[in-house]
Amino acid sequence: MQTATAAPEPARPAGLWLQIVALILAALVPVAWLIGRRTVPPPVPAPLILDPADPIVALQQSAEGLRAGPSPTRLPLSMAEGGVFRVEFPPGGGDPAARPPYRLKLDGPGGRELWQGSWAGPAAGKKIQVVLPAEGLSPGPHTLVTVDSTGRLRSFPFQVP
Repeated sequence: MQTATAAPEPARPAGLWLQIVALILAALVPVAWLIGRRTVPPPVPAPLILDPADPIVALQQSAEGLRAGPSPTRLPLSMAEGGVFRVEFPPGGGDPAARPPYRLKLDGPGGRELWQGSWAGPAAGKKIQVVLPAEGLSPGPHTLVTVDSTGRLRSFPFQVP
């Protein structure tokens, strides 16, 4: 007669438990990210305080929509830390056929896009002001480009000292 002896159960490798825990954690990370995304309030615009004595620079439209003109407008020397440049321009370039909304884009040296936005204000003929933080602009040629609802492109080049 043979005796029935229980064969020893093979030991599971310790790495298996580590893999199971890693998979569970990996499955919970996207869920936690989605929950966190929905609970964070959206950022609100911060008020902007400007010195009324600061100069307002009027930008001139370049000919034929070129991104650089023969003599771009030069901004004044940079102010103290946290200073801003206030630039004013007609988004429609003075064209009575231009209609809002306008797409605005700020290109830096080398054509690198720094900012983009839109404006749906009054029709052509009105000038708008854009406030540019001095620390966000590197020295060199920049261009503020506007495109109206008809698709016509206008550019306003300027030079940052």
